[in-house]
Amino acid sequence: MAELPSVGFIGAGRVASTLAPALAAAGYRVAAVASRTSASAERVAALVPGAASPDVQSAQGVADAAELVFLTTSDGAIGPVAGALRWRDGQAVVHCSGALTLDPLAAARKYGALVGSWHPFQTFVAPGGAEGTSATLAGVTFGIEADAGLYERLAELARRVGGVALPVPAGARVLYHAASVMSCGYLTTLLHEAEALWKRAGLPPEAAGAAIGVLAETTLANLRRAGAEAALSGPTSRGDEATVRLHLDAVAARAPELLPLYAAVSARSAVLAEEAGRPVGETDWAALFAEYATHSGGEG
Repeated sequence: MAELPSVGFIGAGRVASTLAPALAAAGYRVAAVASRTSASAERVAALVPGAASPDVQSAQGVADAAELVFLTTSDGAIGPVAGALRWRDGQAVVHCSGALTLDPLAAARKYGALVGSWHPFQTFVAPGGAEGTSATLAGVTFGIEADAGLYERLAELARRVGGVALPVPAGARVLYHAASVMSCGYLTTLLHEAEALWKRAGLPPEAAGAAIGVLAETTLANLRRAGAEAALSGPTSRGDEATVRLHLDAVAARAPELLPLYAAVSARSAVLAEEAGRPVGETDWAALFAEYATHSGGEG
């Protein structure tokens, strides 16, 4: 079996904090880490298990030390960083952006490097923050776009950390990334607003997280087991116009800033219910939600 390539990270934030120890545990040698601050790079280096922790280097030092370099910077910095460094023929240079194509890595290609994108379809918490530890990579899908000769190496890397490789071509990347954002950041936003409605109802704030969290976890379990059409619940899924009107009236009166969000999600739920063949009755849902559109600017 061929020896696994040494890897390095330029950028020491949330993604590197999870990938570096995961790759080390999978048998890859993490050779070097760089960041805008040495403290961030040292923190990531300390997360790699074993005595041989990676060296803290300059960005060029990482490029010189590693056979496979991950640019785990912000999306906007990927192109400038790639363009500022000297690369080697046959070296692999990979970013972890979900939305970007391989275009920001064009400068590395000019040196003969192979370039790719290896994006974990997963959410990560701030390293060392109050949120806790970073998410596991077991079962995570990795969206991959890569030069010929590099894709299979990145797919093997995904499998070695317990993930699933998925080819995501350039033309699909933006919507693919939008799907990831809706699945994590915007889901978090939606659940936060559910807590806001709970509190507007005058219920104990300290009970909101547990109650809504358990319900959300059950919903996700049902979704994974049976699919969205079977897991769908709520008044629109059964054609209960009266309850929907009660909700809309209450939200308009007590949380008017959330009325457009509630109406929009309810409208899409009604569409899903119809597509699933649910007995949704004769309600003209589009007309109903349009009726409440004028309430969104009211005062609570």
